[in-house]
Amino acid sequence: MPQVRTVIAPLLAAVLCFVLSATMIRHLSFQGNLASVWPSNAVVLALLLGRSRREWVPFLIAGFVATVAAGAVTRGTWTGPLGFAVANTVEVALAAWLLRGTIETDGRLLHHHASVARFVVSAGIVAPALGALMGAGIAFAAFGLPVGIALATKFSADALGMLIFTPFFYGLFQGEYAASIRSATGRERIAMLGLYGTVLAVSLAVFCQDRFPLLFLSMVPLMLVSFRLGWQGTSLGVLLVAVIGGVATFHGHGPVNLTGEEMGVKLTFLQFYLATVLVLMMPVAAALAARRDLIERFSESERTLKLLAARSSIVLLRFDVDGACTRAVGDAAMLVGADAADLLGAHVGELDPPLGEALFSGHLRALGSAAAVVVEIERPGGLWVEATFRAEHDESGAVTGSVATLADVTARIAREGELARRAETDELTGLANRSGFLRRFETALATGDGLSIALIDVDNFKALNDGLGHVAGDAVLAEIAGRIAHGVRASDLVARLGGDEFVVMLGTGDKDAATDVCRRIVETVAAMPVALPLGGQADARISCGLVHRAPGQGGIDLLNRADMALYEAKRNGRGRLIAA
Repeated sequence: MPQVRTVIAPLLAAVLCFVLSATMIRHLSFQGNLASVWPSNAVVLALLLGRSRREWVPFLIAGFVATVAAGAVTRGTWTGPLGFAVANTVEVALAAWLLRGTIETDGRLLHHHASVARFVVSAGIVAPALGALMGAGIAFAAFGLPVGIALATKFSADALGMLIFTPFFYGLFQGEYAASIRSATGRERIAMLGLYGTVLAVSLAVFCQDRFPLLFLSMVPLMLVSFRLGWQGTSLGVLLVAVIGGVATFHGHGPVNLTGEEMGVKLTFLQFYLATVLVLMMPVAAALAARRDLIERFSESERTLKLLAARSSIVLLRFDVDGACTRAVGDAAMLVGADAADLLGAHVGELDPPLGEALFSGHLRALGSAAAVVVEIERPGGLWVEATFRAEHDESGAVTGSVATLADVTARIAREGELARRAETDELTGLANRSGFLRRFETALATGDGLSIALIDVDNFKALNDGLGHVAGDAVLAEIAGRIAHGVRASDLVARLGGDEFVVMLGTGDKDAATDVCRRIVETVAAMPVALPLGGQADARISCGLVHRAPGQGGIDLLNRADMALYEAKRNGRGRLIAA
């Protein structure tokens, strides 16, 4: 099937080119030799633009053969048509090469100003100029036509043909017109026919009379077509004007004949008029197409944004400079406590006091910052909301407000809290480790409140660990840690510093109360042996050194004093408390 298409498509292109070429030579030929409009090149160019370069050759050959055949049939000679076919083939190949890359990824042509400008320069100036230079020499040699007249006629015919007919044939071959009709509603199809009918009627009215210079009237319906139907409608509308105007002028009708000049001058003037119409319509159609594309992209982005927001816990809010909400997208009820519709027009500070104050603060900070401002707020029920603010600016760079992205970060906060807890927790005993103790210790020192520190060592632990094994040693440490933790108050902290060394931080400066707590711990630990995992028991005794913080005393000095008190407890027989 693909092989069949590779043969059928060039064959059909050759047939179309032959019919158009023969018609132009026979009915719109200047002095019987050069046609005033040449659409055949546009057919081949439109086919090339819709294909990769490796597929060009069959269509270039098809156009070449069709041009030679049409010229031979209508002129009765092969010499001139053969030369014109070579010129046309070079011209089309050059135009296609210059226009490579102008077709958008979705296959559309001339939907932006840049592509329009490139199309006009390539297909309307550069390529026709080369073809005209070659064709003028051929016309002089084959038909004796003056070089200047041949050059002007060939250039204007080819340029006008490619500019007017290429967009039409490209849209036709790419199925744009069929797709546009299929996607339109019944009312829209009637409107399309009405617009094209208006262009046709006005063009007939203008070119079927030669009393008044009404050429400007054709611009009115063409402008309406551009606004309503875009580039597809514009290309077809200009094509209708060109065909009607060309036929009428060639047969002596229409306002162009008011000039009273010979036919060559009249056709040149008509070509200039059509080129002017085309140049005026192209930017309008491209601008409208670009605007429609932009609106469609914005609409698609808006739909996507709302869909994502509806299916996630993200809320987007926009605030003006004063803090009033101008836009709200997403399920705001869960994060903000109010529906998105209720937020519009409301001031951010009017929300629940903790949330409103935090968001307003983030908004104000964002207005004066080039970087993003992140605010985390805890909501009732343990919900955490993260709001990321960025300032918005207008075209002049002035700040117009801020945009905030609100997200539910409860799970992340919980993970971070769990990681932080694990980082400060001793794996064996479940107590705070050295890092956790030091952090809490520094905080307690900064408050200046009463503070007591007790350092604890497990007596004869090395002998127990070496004699009974590490499993037994770990069991003893875990049990002793539990007994110590059970003997303190909820406001106190028990931590394992490492090995068999523990510390108790008592949040009190009352020496007697601290001493009672530590004595009870020592007695509780020694009250009963520890049952071992593999059977048997082991005695558990600890030594404890207790100190109380003096006014202005630093943390290192306090720990050193506690260590000295512990050393004294161990030196005096172990299993006891020394309060310094």
